[in-house]
Formats: sequence, C-alpha cells, structure tokens
Amino acid sequence: MQTGDTVMFKGGVIPEQVKWAGTDYPDLTIGGTYTLASVKQFPSFTHVTLDGVEGKFNSVHFTIV
Repeated sequence: MQTGDTVMFKGGVIPEQVKWAGTDYPDLTIGGTYTLASVKQFPSFTHVTLDGVEGKFNSVHFTIV
C-alpha cells in the first residue's frame, strides 16, 4: 500500500487489534472505497490515514482495489 492508492474497507475490526496497533476504531462503511492520504510502516503493522476521514487506521482492515 502506498499514498494515493484506492482501498476498500473490509470490516472485521477486533477492538484488541485496534488497541494493540494504537489506531482509531474505524467507523467506516464495509465495502466503501477510500483514498490513502498517508502510509506509515512499522515492523508488525502499518498505519494508514484516509483522504477526508479523521484518524489513523490499521491497514489490515483494507484491501487495494
């Protein structure tokens, strides 16, 4: 994943996963598409931000379309 990619929100969010990664809980539409504003990779997870959406999210909840 890289900045500018279009991604789809897959859902399946587990609160413990959100807490572990230090991200925000994604209150997004399952199947909705979004554009990545930023991507920050860490050894065990990746944080992404989305154009027009507040917060940072775990990339595991998205797939590139």
